[in-house]
Amino acid sequence: MAETTAPTLSFQPVTRSKLAETVAQQLLREVRDKQLVPGTRIPSERELMASLGVGRSTIREAINGLAMLGVLEIRHGQGAFVADPAAGASAPSAIEAALSRGFTSDLFEARMLVEVEAARLAAARRTDSELADIEQTLIDHERAIAEGDSGVESAVQFHVRIGEAAHNDVLASFVYSLAEVMRQRGPTLEDVPGYREWEIGQHRSVFEPIRDGDPDLAAERMRAHLDAVLPHHAKIGLE
Repeated sequence: MAETTAPTLSFQPVTRSKLAETVAQQLLREVRDKQLVPGTRIPSERELMASLGVGRSTIREAINGLAMLGVLEIRHGQGAFVADPAAGASAPSAIEAALSRGFTSDLFEARMLVEVEAARLAAARRTDSELADIEQTLIDHERAIAEGDSGVESAVQFHVRIGEAAHNDVLASFVYSLAEVMRQRGPTLEDVPGYREWEIGQHRSVFEPIRDGDPDLAAERMRAHLDAVLPHHAKIGLE
């Protein structure tokens, strides 16, 4: 593909919710309205941030979503380029689905890096009090499900308590940042038949080596748990 210089694109400031979806829609509209040919480099992240008034993470999420649709091609170290202006669909639902897939991939990549090591350290460093706190989240989770209530918060707290028991403030802060996404997706995941009971069993399997002081097995169980959770995201359209 022949590369051309980045064109000047015109945007309206983004002020509503779902920023990444809005940015992706504007980018797609600009690519198509200006009939940008394959190989055209779109403006840099910094230029798009200034034009749209949003943060770098929002820009990257939008670009990754359009790359999922096949509209853009990301060339690491060079930028994003038009691949196929007609690829995918312009419907918001198609863009939203692409953004969700891209975000889920990044989310689980981050969780693998952070939570597997947190489980390993927790097995080696947890105090008796912290172990009791982790086990209490399991008890609360089981009680909530038995009473027909949501177990989302207890499930989230299970991961948070493990992060805290790792005794690494940086790791714990990453787990805190991931917790809100878990809270948002939890209710939908709980609607998948059998998910609630399955999740409790998974958490029990991670808890046991932490209780027994086995760091390697704790890390292995957390990795297996995260691998097993991903297909459930596919069931709710967030693969």
